[in-house]
Amino acid sequence: MLDSAGADFIPLTIDSYTRQNQYDIAAELLERSEEKQSSFLNGYPLVVHGWELTRELYRDLNKPVSLRHGTPDARLLVEVALASGIAEIEGGGLCYCIPYSEGFPLDRCLLYWQYVDRICAVHSTDEAPIHRESFGPLTATMVPPAIALAVQVVEALLAAEQGVLSFAASFGQTGSTIQDIATARVLRTLIRRYLDRFDFGHVRSYLVFHQWMGQFPTERSKAAALIACAAQNACVIGADKIVVKTVDEALGVPDPEVNADAVESVRYVFDRFRWVEPVTSTSIEAEIDLIESETVGILEAIFDLPGDVFWESVHRAFQTGLIDVPYSPHADNANRLVSMRDANGSIRIKDPGHVPISEGDLKREHGLLALREDLDGADPSFRRLLHDIGIMA
Repeated sequence: MLDSAGADFIPLTIDSYTRQNQYDIAAELLERSEEKQSSFLNGYPLVVHGWELTRELYRDLNKPVSLRHGTPDARLLVEVALASGIAEIEGGGLCYCIPYSEGFPLDRCLLYWQYVDRICAVHSTDEAPIHRESFGPLTATMVPPAIALAVQVVEALLAAEQGVLSFAASFGQTGSTIQDIATARVLRTLIRRYLDRFDFGHVRSYLVFHQWMGQFPTERSKAAALIACAAQNACVIGADKIVVKTVDEALGVPDPEVNADAVESVRYVFDRFRWVEPVTSTSIEAEIDLIESETVGILEAIFDLPGDVFWESVHRAFQTGLIDVPYSPHADNANRLVSMRDANGSIRIKDPGHVPISEGDLKREHGLLALREDLDGADPSFRRLLHDIGIMA
């Protein structure tokens, strides 16, 4: 159904028990589902079904299949996926641990994903590489672009050093078109800059845009408008891929027909509204300058950390708060950084915690926040914070 609706890739979403390596429970619930003729799983139990059955599932499909999951320890899952013929693997040692887990050790997750990247590289050729994709939205809750981009560059480098040949960095719709355009420009620039700097110039890089990952409107008309707006933003930034939401996003797991309708809606926007020239303005250029300065400052601080291998330095960056993802449940995340929205909806850093934001950049952040405070008052109340989080709802 997604194929006929115009999807360029077909997602395979894994159930929550398989994501947590609880294969025995997934097997029990699969058996119960077959007995009762009703699903007791919230996704596809790939490890339980095995590679042969999964390969048959996609035998007549002439589209790439993308593994979407959220698994900290994805070693077995990815082995089965590759044996099944799946050639696109989402995830990473940061993006699939920091947003999803509380107690899974970050150092182990980073190490396990080094294994995943290596087996993807081993099974790749120049003509047919296993494609790796990072999950850029992270917690999808008030994440400043500099934090999201620093994580994307780090995961690209971690994958490249294991031999990955094709990598997609991504980010989620921020709630501000100005910030979306600026974030995309900086992400493309920095991914290429750092891959080249560390002698990974042969790695192909791509940009993925996630439609709004936060609280969705319950009214389908508003949800449809948000999806169309996100699709337009993807056109403006020239994304290589867009991850699509549905009008039932706030209501539960969408059925296949609703998913297909969402793909058709986004395809309609792409076909009718094209952007040939890059969109720019003084506000966009100022935002680009600020995001790039902050992201580079974070990355250079990480590169200066001690560690026998790069992933050890990355682990230390979280332990010392050099990277701090808002609203992460993970024990290694400092949760000291405070972010808020400015007058145009862009995400601003109010308090960086231990994140190495320069005095000049922080002054610019505060100056942009002050414009909203002039309108709404300076008190960062709980009510205002809830508004910022649920801005689209």
